[in-house]
Amino acid sequence: MSERVGTGHDEDLLASVYAWIVAERRLVDGGVAAMAEQFGCGERECQEAVDALLARHILIAGPEGVVAASPDVAIAALVGPRENAHREAELELMAERGRTAQLRTRLAALAPVYSDQLREGGVAGIDTIADMHAVRALIADLTATCESEVMACRPGGGRPPAALADALPRDLALLRRGVVLRSLYQHTARFHLPTQAYAEAVLAEGAQIRTVAEIPGLMIVVDRRMAFLPHAEHESGAVIVREPSVVAYLCAAFEQSWNLGSPFQTGPSAAHTAVAEIESAILMLLANGLEDDVIAKRIGLSLRACRGHIADLMEGFGARSRFQAGVIAAKSGLLEPSAQR
Repeated sequence: MSERVGTGHDEDLLASVYAWIVAERRLVDGGVAAMAEQFGCGERECQEAVDALLARHILIAGPEGVVAASPDVAIAALVGPRENAHREAELELMAERGRTAQLRTRLAALAPVYSDQLREGGVAGIDTIADMHAVRALIADLTATCESEVMACRPGGGRPPAALADALPRDLALLRRGVVLRSLYQHTARFHLPTQAYAEAVLAEGAQIRTVAEIPGLMIVVDRRMAFLPHAEHESGAVIVREPSVVAYLCAAFEQSWNLGSPFQTGPSAAHTAVAEIESAILMLLANGLEDDVIAKRIGLSLRACRGHIADLMEGFGARSRFQAGVIAAKSGLLEPSAQR
């Protein structure tokens, strides 16, 4: 007979006590102590379990000790209530799903009315949401119900650890439903350890991630029918675009950047490649006459790190100025499109 491990579940203890008495044929004086020692729990707890089983008539007290009733009696008394509770919970879950579906249908029916209002005083197919919590709730709902694909642009370096922790279970659930998840990051994200860990987890489930030197801005497109863009006036808000032509244009822009991207990889060789790609992008922006702070923002680097790369490039070229470094790079063919890959 297998021993019961732990004493946290009363019903489990009752079943274990019953099984012990069946195996020992009867419970006699001193049996509770032996039982408690075998289970690793207190004698009082075992005695209370024996008393509970006697009260349910699963155990029967006789002149030669306590014996067990038939397993059918034990099943009816110990398993039956659990099965009934499970059935009730399943029925309640089904009812709750029905209520949720009805609520979704009722709210979705308001979409034409809302669109009519937008046509009267706004732009059809474009909504603005200023509240951060509302944006997150809408993104979570749409990604949970999307059918085929999610495309995302994530500018800057690595994402905040809290955002990654929130996104990981949602994205894994998407991938396990067969949804295609494609994400674009900047090269600098390859050096961010939390983003590396997130990437390794979702890549293992079939996600696709590429990195590029520059990304115009944050964007999420769901099923090629709805796009989320940053709100210009509310940092934590969003603009939701449903107008088909605009969404198609955003998808085409994503595909163009995607085709220029490099697969997200980790490790020493991947880091070396990323550094080369970052410095090629910096050279291009230097040649265009941009200042350090603008370059840093566009590449997704801190200003200090950006200036460190610029200093290394100038030293490597033997240049005395930023402009001279750009000229040398141009003469060396390093600013040609083929050199940027």
